[in-house]
Amino acid sequence: MNPLFISAIIGTLLGLKRTCPKCKRDQIVPASKRRESVRCKFCEVDIPPRK
Repeated sequence: MNPLFISAIIGTLLGLKRTCPKCKRDQIVPASKRRESVRCKFCEVDIPPRK
């Protein structure tokens, strides 16, 4: 596989990864919710979008 393609995929996934401020677990959010707050699927706390 092309290394540029792989780095693009990794960069996209890292941009969608968020850490819950309460339980400190990581989760991937859908690209459509990138700029919105989402609810943690583990502890139900709102996770703000990245700045």
